[in-house]
Amino acid sequence: MNDLGKFIPLFLSGGWIVLLIGAAGMVARLATSKNPEDKTPKQIISNIIAAMIASLIAWFILEQFEVASMYKAIAYGLVGLNSPELLTGIIKKSTNFANKPTEFLKNIKTGGEPPSKKKVITKPKPRTKK
Repeated sequence: MNDLGKFIPLFLSGGWIVLLIGAAGMVARLATSKNPEDKTPKQIISNIIAAMIASLIAWFILEQFEVASMYKAIAYGLVGLNSPELLTGIIKKSTNFANKPTEFLKNIKTGGEPPSKKKVITKPKPRTKK
């Protein structure tokens, strides 16, 4: 694992491009959205900044592993593209953990849902001919 002090020079020497890749992913998403007029300029800027931050976090994580640069670039773009959903999911999970940590851990052990909410799959009844 790299030392935190090594990441700053690494970021300055080329890691900053990840911010642009994440932003490009979000701009592509916004450009192809079905209702672009529904977004205010504040929402657009906020989504682009969120995409940049999420891509930066992905860079920080992926820089620890030996992965081809092309795959990393694709991952950064996808993280930027899907950053609103990713960040919403992370916030939801962390809030659930903060509110009820023991229940959260029990849910992880049981497969994510409380036993009362698990769907029971039953076999369909065979059809009878009349």
